[in-house]
Amino acid sequence: MSERKQQQQSKKKPPQPIDEGWSWLILAAAVLVTFLWGGVVRAFGVLFVELRTEFGLSTSLLSLVVALHTALFTIGGLFALTYGVRYLTGRQCVFIGAILAVLSFVFSSLAKNGLILFVSYGFLLGLSFSFAIGPSTLLVSLYFKEKRNLTTWCLQMSPSIGAMLSAPLLRGLIDRYLLKGCLLIMAAILSHFLLASVLMRPPELYKKWQRLKKKIEKNRMKTTLLGKDGFPVEPFRARSPTSDSTFSPLARQAMLQRMKSRNDDEEDNPTSVQSDKSKKKLIEPEQKKTENIEERGHDTNPTKRHTENWRQRAMYASYDFGISASFLEQRYNSSRRRTDSDKSNKSDKSNNSFLSENALVKGCLDVTLKKCFKTSVLCNPSFVLFCVGFTLGIPTAISVLFLPDVGIDNHLDNTQSASLVSVYMIGEIMGQITAVFLSYRRIDNFIILITSLIVTGIIYNLLRIFFNLSLLILFSIVIGICSGTFQSLHANIIRRCVRPEEVSSGMCLLHFAQGLSWTVVIAITGFLRDLTGSYNMSFTILGSLGVASSIFIAASRLCLRKHREVYHPETGELENQEIIIK
Repeated sequence: MSERKQQQQSKKKPPQPIDEGWSWLILAAAVLVTFLWGGVVRAFGVLFVELRTEFGLSTSLLSLVVALHTALFTIGGLFALTYGVRYLTGRQCVFIGAILAVLSFVFSSLAKNGLILFVSYGFLLGLSFSFAIGPSTLLVSLYFKEKRNLTTWCLQMSPSIGAMLSAPLLRGLIDRYLLKGCLLIMAAILSHFLLASVLMRPPELYKKWQRLKKKIEKNRMKTTLLGKDGFPVEPFRARSPTSDSTFSPLARQAMLQRMKSRNDDEEDNPTSVQSDKSKKKLIEPEQKKTENIEERGHDTNPTKRHTENWRQRAMYASYDFGISASFLEQRYNSSRRRTDSDKSNKSDKSNNSFLSENALVKGCLDVTLKKCFKTSVLCNPSFVLFCVGFTLGIPTAISVLFLPDVGIDNHLDNTQSASLVSVYMIGEIMGQITAVFLSYRRIDNFIILITSLIVTGIIYNLLRIFFNLSLLILFSIVIGICSGTFQSLHANIIRRCVRPEEVSSGMCLLHFAQGLSWTVVIAITGFLRDLTGSYNMSFTILGSLGVASSIFIAASRLCLRKHREVYHPETGELENQEIIIK
């Protein structure tokens, strides 16, 4: 049994290393990609002010460029994770993203008209990051299993650290080499995506190496059996104890005595020989049946095979006591039908007696669209309410793009306004660490999320009173902490709201809602800035959306679970049963 378990584990074991070896280089490459992505996208507010003055664009027009970038990043990311990974490897996707990112900043540095930014930053850079970010994170999930929480934490923290460090770097490059020189240097920095793509070994490569290793071993065995001329060294012939000269006289005599004693035992006990033959006759048709079932693919469960083999052995053992073969086959078939019916009844009772955490509304259709998205996730009221709350609340995290412009409107210099981005990212890192700590302290994630959204809404509505450097630093760090908690806990809440097989569909829908929300809010924020001359109206709308988001998320929590004590129907003991409110 131990050998069978080892063989089954070796078949299930993936070809690539898991949690060891080259997996750490895969994680390092993915962290490098997300680090550079966060540094470019989230610190774009520093370039936002310079591009507006360099090309003479309005805030609303430049906001449309950023909105186009966000929309293409969202839509392209969905296609990259569904169809791009199917036809390309993670290494090829990151390589394509590296080429597009370098071309984007090169074209931006050579542009003489601001409308070129729609193509360079909006189109090319959006597609480049959509090709690079999704497949790289997916590749990390294939190389890690037990340490996947650590890798997820690293991938969440790297964009914030990248934006925190790139904001003063961009400001220094602009002061030293002007805007065009800064864009060219950024193109050179983004070329490190090529290094990351080299480190990203696809799992298919290990499969090829295994095939090559098997071929080399076969060729090595052939060369050992063949001589110099390509012919066998000695023809194969069976050895016999009487004629082969390689046996010593003592070994030949011992083997002949053993064969003689075996023949004498068969003559003394003919009934045992007949019982063995009858067992073989019974075993042969049953073996043929099991082989046919295995060929059809119906019996793939190893535990089921073990129980059936045990029943067959019990049946064949009772045959020695004079029971007929037809009676044994009839008893075996009836016992097999009985166990199958008992299993189905038990599963039905368990499904009816205990409501799962991810119960669906009656009358809902569970449809899978091309094996990519399950529509049953839309029938879960808790998830739908949380999705609406997430769509309304996630725009509060996009305000980092406009913080340098807010600082300039409050008469700060360029260095001080760029430092607001770094302060915001420090607050976001603190928020992520605090959210993880509170969740490990078994504080409800919904409560943490609702509290952070209410605080964000209040702070955004009080933007008018933050008019100097110290107050704007306080404003940036508070909204950064609240944004960090919101971004780090929404995945845990999704796992509570939906079934395990629906988590990917739920995350896909939230990713699409995030991109759509950011695209609309960025364009509206720029338009209101040109219309009113400040960001007070835009940030007031963001704060109101945050408060409304907290209401929907609270409704999602109330709709998710209600606890009550009930008596178990079989044991009679009190249990804390959790039911869904519909």
